[in-house]
Amino acid sequence: MSVLHAQVRQLLESLSDRPAAQPWEMSIAAYREAGERLTALAGDVDERCTVRDLTIPVRQGSVAARSYHPTVAGPALPGVVYLHGGAFVRGSLDTHDRLCRKLCVRGELIVVSVAYGLAPENRFPSAHHDATDATAWVSEHADELGIDAAALAIAGDSSGGALAASVALASREHGPAIKAQGLLCPALDATMSSDSVERHKDGPFLTRAALAWAYDMYLPDIDVRRSTSASPLLTQDLAGAPPAVIVSAQVDPVADDADRYGEKLAAAGVKVRAHEYEGMPHAFPLLAGVLDAGDHAITVFARELAALLR
Repeated sequence: MSVLHAQVRQLLESLSDRPAAQPWEMSIAAYREAGERLTALAGDVDERCTVRDLTIPVRQGSVAARSYHPTVAGPALPGVVYLHGGAFVRGSLDTHDRLCRKLCVRGELIVVSVAYGLAPENRFPSAHHDATDATAWVSEHADELGIDAAALAIAGDSSGGALAASVALASREHGPAIKAQGLLCPALDATMSSDSVERHKDGPFLTRAALAWAYDMYLPDIDVRRSTSASPLLTQDLAGAPPAVIVSAQVDPVADDADRYGEKLAAAGVKVRAHEYEGMPHAFPLLAGVLDAGDHAITVFARELAALLR
């Protein structure tokens, strides 16, 4: 039986005096506001990068984005399009600002964070289209962003990890050229068939019930959930997929999604660097201000993603 790390237990005890309501017990606006408040747990703001807000055109209008440039001189740098997590329903440029800053500085990478349309206002395949279109735009505008177009990665956490994996797989046929993919605690199977969904159904930070609710919000059509874009883990042929860095948490309903996907990629001849953090909960890198393992995971993720791109 998996045991939560002592720092995680301490964090849960500190939060016990203000128990969180289930997402379906509050309004969508309140759920999103609760997610924004968690930003304080993400650690310090790394100022060693230049940050600029952007607007990226997509097929359904436009999305907000934010670019992060390391304060290092030299030629074009490798780039990462980053897709935030948040159960497809919440999350923003601000909730993931500190993580993206660390990814930029520690990997010496230009990061472009994308605020795709959220459910339930924007249901499948809206976020997938936003992610695909934004990635194509970054590739097309690589020169003006200072990015080496031949060294572009797609990355994301949780639901953003699902979007990132989907974009990476689709790029094999439709482009743009993706050299690597980075997945943090990715939720890769909308059918929820991984054993860990039941094994860690009570969380913390993600429960089986909350995971099911999130898929209901974004993917209400049950039949669509088996599609490879909705569930990258169910893709039969992974040959030619971009090399991957996968970071997972041991005490997480989607822990086996990451493990199974890494195994399938490796079996297809794809280079995989996988790291599971013992005793950690879902989305622990977003708790890097209070969990040492979260901060360590960001460093590993940034450096290994950079190594695949250089």
